Amino acid sequence: MNLRKYPSHTLALLLFCGSTCNNQYISQEEEGYYTQNDFQLNRIESFEKTISILESPDVISDFRKKLENRTKKWCITDTEEKPDELWNNFFKEEIEEKIIKKLQQDHSIDTNLLESYYDCLGKLFKAPTKENEKELTASMKKLQANPTLMQAFKTCIAEKYGNPETIKLTKTILAYQECLYFIQNKPESNYMLHNKLNRLQRYLVKWKKDGHKTGQQLWQSIQEEKQINKVLHSAKLYKYEKNKNAIATSLRLLDQLANDLYSLSYEDLLSTLPHGISKLNGILWELEFKKIDDIKLLTSYLKPIGDFYSSMNINIYQY
Repeated sequence: MNLRKYPSHTLALLLFCGSTCNNQYISQEEEGYYTQNDFQLNRIESFEKTISILESPDVISDFRKKLENRTKKWCITDTEEKPDELWNNFFKEEIEEKIIKKLQQDHSIDTNLLESYYDCLGKLFKAPTKENEKELTASMKKLQANPTLMQAFKTCIAEKYGNPETIKLTKTILAYQECLYFIQNKPESNYMLHNKLNRLQRYLVKWKKDGHKTGQQLWQSIQEEKQINKVLHSAKLYKYEKNKNAIATSLRLLDQLANDLYSLSYEDLLSTLPHGISKLNGILWELEFKKIDDIKLLTSYLKPIGDFYSSMNINIYQY
């Protein structure tokens, strides 16, 4: 750019605008950095696999062997619900209601082959014999030979279960997944979610029963404390409304969980909630007012929540 052709006042305006635009860009970059959610979930592939069919004879054979060996360990006290009972509950509530009926009504597709496959899978859950393995394999091959049904089936699964926001943490889903992942010998962080969620809820209920303020109440009290108001507003994470909203949402979800174990979605639990708590932990770390009772109490309140996420290999201390 040739600066000589611009009058001095115009040149000053251009230079000022350039500086302002640059500062605005830096400010936006900084806000994006301090407010970003490091716990984003685009889809839950493992959940889609829970619904999908076993797609080869070798996979079916391997699953049958695991069922045979691991079911005994699952039913170790003989008080646990058996794998076939958990499967039947899951099939009726999730697959029959949300997949098969949708294929019949919205796509006008004959689902007999799909229903036959699931009948055979139910038999395998009940009795993991080689004979039932053969029946399931034969049923799978017939199903796969119908590309129209298979494509509609996969599309339906993706629509219903591809988005974490739409998948609720129901008792039926959690109980079935816990058993399925145990049978498949998955890492504990996968199959213990139901158990860990139960423990977390019991902790939240006991905290309130012991007469403590809830996380929401403690955070409100801290923000209203005159002694820390100036320091709080100078905290890098606190100055952004996005973070304040994220924290408020997370603390509300914890109270919601305390009232109802099965009220959250996968996105709530694995993305929204840890995001806000991570920002809150960062602000509390910046404050460094260890002697203020409400901060000490809120830090204590958050520790078991941090332990819950750590047990699932999720770090909420990213600040």
